[in-house]
Amino acid sequence: MATTTFEGFSISHAAILNGTTGAEETWGDIYGVRQGSLEIDSDSYDNTGDDAVLSTWFWFNFANVTIQGGYVPFVTMANLAGSTVTSSGTAPNDYYSLPLWNEGSLNTSRRPMLVRVPSKDSAGVVRTLDFVLYNVSFQPFSFDGPTYKDGLLLNYTGRALMSSTNERGQALSERAIGRLINRPSGTTGIF
Repeated sequence: MATTTFEGFSISHAAILNGTTGAEETWGDIYGVRQGSLEIDSDSYDNTGDDAVLSTWFWFNFANVTIQGGYVPFVTMANLAGSTVTSSGTAPNDYYSLPLWNEGSLNTSRRPMLVRVPSKDSAGVVRTLDFVLYNVSFQPFSFDGPTYKDGLLLNYTGRALMSSTNERGQALSERAIGRLINRPSGTTGIF
């Protein structure tokens, strides 16, 4: 039996979920993840009086999510940007084309997202830690590089907003940005 105290390592997988069953979109695998971050945007208010802080109120607005990958997946980029991949020719003389930073790629549909991290519990039992974000609004893609020895990197950046539904579109009892799931390593299927 696993304990309820876990540690995580590096990102092993990131994907766009379909929003109705919680499964990954067939085009949604963010292949070749190099690094990522998930940061909450929070603030506080100090209620003061008599030259002292009498109480503090905390809140959060959203979470910023950034995933960086070493591959440029045209189909994933097209679906997130609301565009279409065009192709012409036959192998080995085929080519693919995708609009880059056009007006149609601004303010596209929000989607649920998964970020997966290998994990162990405090007893050393191997587990998997999933960050499931219910409602991510993606910004236009950006690139780092190409640079010597690091190559070309693609950045997926978005905001995980508060949502009244989960990754399957089911109503939540209170609005949330997402949830954490820690499960046995190697299990498959929908959460």
